[in-house]
Amino acid sequence: MKQTGKTLGLLVVLLSSMVLFSCTKKTAEPLVLDGVAAATDYTQVVSSAVEVKIAPLRDRVIGSGTIQGREEVSVKARSAGVIKSINFNLGAKLEKDQVILVLDDTIPLLNVSQLENQYTNSLKELKANEQLYERGAIALVQLTQTQSSVDGLAAQLQQARNNLKNMMISTPIAGRVAEKTSLVVGDLIQAGQQVVRVVDLDQLRLTLPVGQNQLFLIKEGARAIITLRTPTEIIEAEGIVSAISAGSDLRTGSWSVLVDFTNPRPNLIKAGLSAQVTIFNDDAPTYTLVPNSALVFREGTTSVYMVEGTTARKVLVKVVDQYGDQSAVESLEDDVLLTGKSVLVSALSRILDGSSVVTQETL
Repeated sequence: MKQTGKTLGLLVVLLSSMVLFSCTKKTAEPLVLDGVAAATDYTQVVSSAVEVKIAPLRDRVIGSGTIQGREEVSVKARSAGVIKSINFNLGAKLEKDQVILVLDDTIPLLNVSQLENQYTNSLKELKANEQLYERGAIALVQLTQTQSSVDGLAAQLQQARNNLKNMMISTPIAGRVAEKTSLVVGDLIQAGQQVVRVVDLDQLRLTLPVGQNQLFLIKEGARAIITLRTPTEIIEAEGIVSAISAGSDLRTGSWSVLVDFTNPRPNLIKAGLSAQVTIFNDDAPTYTLVPNSALVFREGTTSVYMVEGTTARKVLVKVVDQYGDQSAVESLEDDVLLTGKSVLVSALSRILDGSSVVTQETL
């Protein structure tokens, strides 16, 4: 009997523990679920918004090109000769008409001296024949032949003097040496052989290739900003459009636009560097502009969601033009003026007309 009583007592304790554990589990679960539900709010959508502005849409053309000197010349030898002295180095600054290379002038000097003597004698002979012709001692044909001989010697003498002058090679413009041909004293240089390339770095030019749509936005005299990015800084200069090609390049189909500007850092900015250029179209018309990301296309209509307090209002619009990441639009609702308002640009797939939104302004 005592053993049976103990067994019944253990069963009662075990059953009581199971009931207590079951009740505790059932009451804990609703508390956790209620906590999650209270911490989550699905009634508002977080979105970004931008302000709608009146501004030009196609007010600039941006491209890139290679900087060159507005004046650049390749100096070549006009006569053959042996190099006597070289008076320049790569990168050196040269003045206009500065002598940069001298050729041996021994033979040209002898030619000039010989032709001067011949020319002087021919003038004396011509004068004597003129006197003889006046007295009837010689025929007109003989006088004409003498005159032709004088003219021929004059031409030869002028050519010889030019050859002598060409023994001293000079630069026709001021600038810096961009390219130097490998020459040494004693070398024989040929006529037409390049000696040096000189670039004026004070006044620079950038050639920008543009397409057909961009071409209509550019006119001569338009202002421009040239931007050069170096490893340590960004350099900007103001320029103007100096010329636009009358026809397109047959190979690329693009037009060339020349932008001239004054070098702000002649000691740093060199010919051949790449730079970005922005050409402004000051005559561009103004529109109501919204980002392309604000446009919503649903059921064959185009709309934007305008922010009214904490509510998103759907506004039907017409896209007038698009350029870059901006769209020019017109409101199709007479009572809605978008200018100065904010439109949503994110989370648009979750937003409907009248949705409650929390916005953060995007600059």
